[in-house]
Amino acid sequence: MDSPDWSRPARPNDSTARYGPVDDPPYQGFHTYATSDLYDTNGGQERWPDNWSATAPDDSSDDTDEEDDEPASKRDYWMALLWTLIWFAIPLIVLVLRAVTQSGETSSVCESGLGACSSPRGQALADLIDNSPVWLVALGAALGLSVVLRWASDSWRAMTIGFCASVVAGGAITVLYHIW
Repeated sequence: MDSPDWSRPARPNDSTARYGPVDDPPYQGFHTYATSDLYDTNGGQERWPDNWSATAPDDSSDDTDEEDDEPASKRDYWMALLWTLIWFAIPLIVLVLRAVTQSGETSSVCESGLGACSSPRGQALADLIDNSPVWLVALGAALGLSVVLRWASDSWRAMTIGFCASVVAGGAITVLYHIW
């Protein structure tokens, strides 16, 4: 059995030794809200740069007009729309590349006259063209949703708004298309 280490000072078994003096403020814990003073990741600025409009107001002017009393909106709708288009372009590029890389030769069934005479590449491109109205409706719904999301929240990044709008609108239009 090990003997106790008498070289270390004994620690008192009271709450002051464990938790500090009573005068200290209590630990606020997990449920506190982060303020800009506590959570400052952008050099003292309130929002991410892609959420700002391209033309920031000039703070150097000393003119005080009555019309300028209302603060300008920092919501950047164009970036949200651009990211929505980017998120729709990614699967479209993948599908076009998939269609182009398929074989351009017709199958042997076509030569016998028993089947359809189109190559896999032609069939894939035809499917893309046939489904383009659904893609356009989904894109329009996603662009509309991204404007609504940007209006509702200026704290989300434009990339997140574009992704959410693309996923929700694409899923909703797909479900509605298959129901009808």
